[in-house]
Amino acid sequence: MKKIIAALLLVSSTWSVTTLAETGIGLSVGDPFWGLDVKHNGFRFNVSLDDQFGVGANKTFPVQNTPLYLFVGGQYVDRDKHYIAVTPGIGAEFRVKPLGFYVDLTPLFIWMNSTLS
Repeated sequence: MKKIIAALLLVSSTWSVTTLAETGIGLSVGDPFWGLDVKHNGFRFNVSLDDQFGVGANKTFPVQNTPLYLFVGGQYVDRDKHYIAVTPGIGAEFRVKPLGFYVDLTPLFIWMNSTLS
């Protein structure tokens, strides 16, 4: 079922239902995990909803008069290996009231990586 959902959505895209001007909740889809995404006043938090654990957080910085934004943050992922990664990136948000859609391009810079025993 998870693979069907992931195939239907674009990789690394997020759908967000906006509840207030700067608060939203949505679904993030991509690698290394897919899950729940919450944003509030320039901060975004996500947590894995798949079989294994992952969390992430980042701060967004809007680019004036455009739908673009820059962001920087981090992730902790616990799979066959666990790691901490720095996640800088660029994204764009498009609003069609009452929904907002945003897409991010996020490289991972792995800071700590170790194999589980």
